[in-house]
Order: sequence, then structure tokens, then C-alpha cells
Amino acid sequence: MIKSTFLIYYRVGKSENALQPGFRQLNKLKYLNLHNCKIKFFDHDSAGCVFCILPESGKGAIYFAADTEKDRAKFVVQVAAVQQRMPSLNEFTTHKLLGRGHYGRVILASFAADQQLYAIKEMKLGQVKAKVVFAERAVMEWTGNHPFVMGLDYALVRGRSVFLISKFMQGGDLFVHMQKCGGSFHDDVVRFYATELLLALEHMHKMCIMHRDIKPENVLLDSDGHIKLADMGLAKRLESREGRTKTMCGTDTYLPPEMAGRYSGGHGLAVDLWQFGCILFEMHAGYPPFFLPQSSQESTHQRILYDPVRYPKTISPELKSLLVSLLEKRQEDRLGYYGGIADIKAHKFFTGVDWDQVLKRQVKPPLVPGPPGEELVGNFDPQFTQQPHSIYAPDEIASCFERVFAGFDYVRPLNSSRSMISTTCNRMAISPTSFSRASTSKDLSENIEAIPAELIVDSVKTKM
Repeated sequence: MIKSTFLIYYRVGKSENALQPGFRQLNKLKYLNLHNCKIKFFDHDSAGCVFCILPESGKGAIYFAADTEKDRAKFVVQVAAVQQRMPSLNEFTTHKLLGRGHYGRVILASFAADQQLYAIKEMKLGQVKAKVVFAERAVMEWTGNHPFVMGLDYALVRGRSVFLISKFMQGGDLFVHMQKCGGSFHDDVVRFYATELLLALEHMHKMCIMHRDIKPENVLLDSDGHIKLADMGLAKRLESREGRTKTMCGTDTYLPPEMAGRYSGGHGLAVDLWQFGCILFEMHAGYPPFFLPQSSQESTHQRILYDPVRYPKTISPELKSLLVSLLEKRQEDRLGYYGGIADIKAHKFFTGVDWDQVLKRQVKPPLVPGPPGEELVGNFDPQFTQQPHSIYAPDEIASCFERVFAGFDYVRPLNSSRSMISTTCNRMAISPTSFSRASTSKDLSENIEAIPAELIVDSVKTKM
């Protein structure tokens, strides 16, 4: 079967047991990246529905036997779809380094196929755990169809690196704009970002996914000024809304008491309710509720566990009421714990908000970074944007990671692509013969060739 860009298959041979004629599996599952492979058909009726796949290196051709001509044609369409849609890193032109962290780095690049700008997050295999990378990719895939959540356009594994590729957010992060505005926002601005962020959390919580690292640096702005909740590296999907987990993770200043105190009962979706309160507090005050400069991790955790929140005198009664209900030490006491995000949306701080307009991005943003131009990276730190930004990676994954990351590659699905593939399948089913003779289809002919029949020692079985 085909999983992402990988073919998963096994070899078969004739059974040695006369009482059980047929074929038997000879070895364990194998993996082949189809991205740059060529498919060759046998141009002879006696060969049956046989074809071979030739890797990019030109060595190690693998022969396959399909049950019917229709199955063989269907398989070719699936391979063609993978090869047409999965980009090569060589198609991206890098422009600037946007950021760097313990996970790796983020690079601004343009894609030749659509002339769009993308942010490429590169993580080195061996420096990050495979399960963490898979989890981040999965959450971005699950949640990315929302106007206020960062989606995933492409995921690639090449060489010894993983690349998560998303649309470029020219506005940078919310923290940068807070600094430009003197460190804090007025209530109307706080309310605007709070509404969009709240809808992003509502979308994630409906799928029982908690973000666990909500802070201004992870709220990005597009060129129009609307937000995208980003960085799903610590996000986790729970079994239910009441589910719990015990992994200690996140940014110290924003940890809820149940994580700072390592409570035996663990933590759940209420983590995001606490952090939502923290980011609202910071947007108004200019600092998180339990932040002190040069404070140790232990002392920060102690303040989170035992100290009351000290609210600025300038805070409005409505915003303070909302923050008091969110920054409860006991997660069960937080607004939204039982009734979900709907309870928070109903708070008086959001009186007059048209949530349908917010979801449709029809509310005018208070800050508009502007269209791409000379100040393309004006909202990003110069200490990064002036550093080297090239990407060095072969088109093939390192063999030592091939099995673990089989099926990792991803392309965001498009309805038009699905329609095209479906139509092609129907056409091939009607006239498979034309495709067994070096295909007259321009979409497929580049990687499909006809070769004369020859002796086949063994065949390979795969799900078509």
C-alpha cells in the first residue's frame, strides 16, 4: 500500500508445502520512497499485469504483479499523484532566517510552483524524538483547516532533517507588536486578539487537543493582521474532554498550578484556559501574572502555586472579572472547565462581539503589518534575519531513518486534486491498454516507460 510518499510492500514466493499451494510471504515489510522513482511496464501479453519500480539511483529494480490490469492502472495513478504533488526542496528558494531554537530553525522561502512565501521549520533527526515530530505534524494536519490555527502545507523528511512547511506570517508574533506599542494594549485591542484566539482554542478543544504553550511568541499575525495560533510542538490529543496526561512541558512563566506542582491527577484541557488568562493579562499589563526578572524556575513555580494574582490598577472591571475566573489555582474552578469555551465566550468582557463575524475574519484588525514588500522581515529579529539561511539536504531520507519515518511526508489535500485523480482513475479503468503501452497521458508519461518482457525470478505483493 502507499502511505504518503512511501510504498510499503513485502516479497512473496511459491509455497513449498504441496498441501497449501499458492504464495507465502518471504520477509518483513519493506519501504520505498516513490518520490523520484520510475515505473516500467512489460510490453508483452505473456507477462501478465507485471511492472517494475526503478529507484532514482537506477539500481535495485523491484518487480510487482497486480491481480488485474485495472489494479495496475490504479496503482500507477496513485504513484503519479504522489510524484506530482510532493515538492522537492530544490523548488524552494530560501531568503531569510526567521528564528532559531532548541528544536532547530525557521527559514523564509518561496516556492517555485505557486510563487507563495512559506516558513520552513527544519528539525534535525536525532536531536528531536520521532514521536514528538510525528505528533506536531499530526496536530497541524488535524487542526489546520481553521482561520486562526496554523496549518501544514507540506511535511518532508530529507537527509537527516524533518521539514514542516507552512504559509509565511509576515506580521511576526504578537510579542513584537506588544513591544512596539509600549508593552501592552488597550482593552479593545486585547478583546480583538482574545476573540480570535478563543475561536482557535475552541476548534482544538472540540478535537480534545490541548496546545499547552500559549504565549505571545506563539500567536502569529498574517499580512492582514489576523492571528494564527502556531507551534504545535507541545500539543497533545486526549482520549476525551475529561482526559488527563502527566507530561511536564511548556514555558515556566505560563505553567498552570497542576503542572508546576506536578499534581498526581495530571492535567487536561484546562491548561489552555489558564494560559489564555495569562496571555490576556500580559496583553494588558505588559508582563505575565507571575513573572519576576531573573527569577529561578523553582521560585516561579512557587509563586504560581501559592501567590495571589496582583492586578494592575488600570485594569477594567470586565477584564479583571474574566481573568479572575480563568486564573483559578484549581483547574476545576476555572471558567470553561465544565461548559467549555462557550462559557468564556458568554462572559461580559465579550458583550457585543459578533462571533460569526470574527470567524469570517470580518472584524477589522487593530494592527495591519501590510502586504509583502521591502519590509518583508521587518517584524522579525535582525539577529536571525542576518544569519545564513541555506538548506542542505539530499532528496532522499537517510537510510537509518527510513523505516521510522515511512509515511511522514505530507501534502495538504486539495479538492481539485482529488477530483482530477478520481477522473483519471475512471478513464484508466475504461481503457487500461493504452496505459500499458508507455501511457499517452502527459501527466504520467514522464516516469512511466515500456520495456520488453523478461524472466522474473520472484514477484512482490502489495495492496493496490
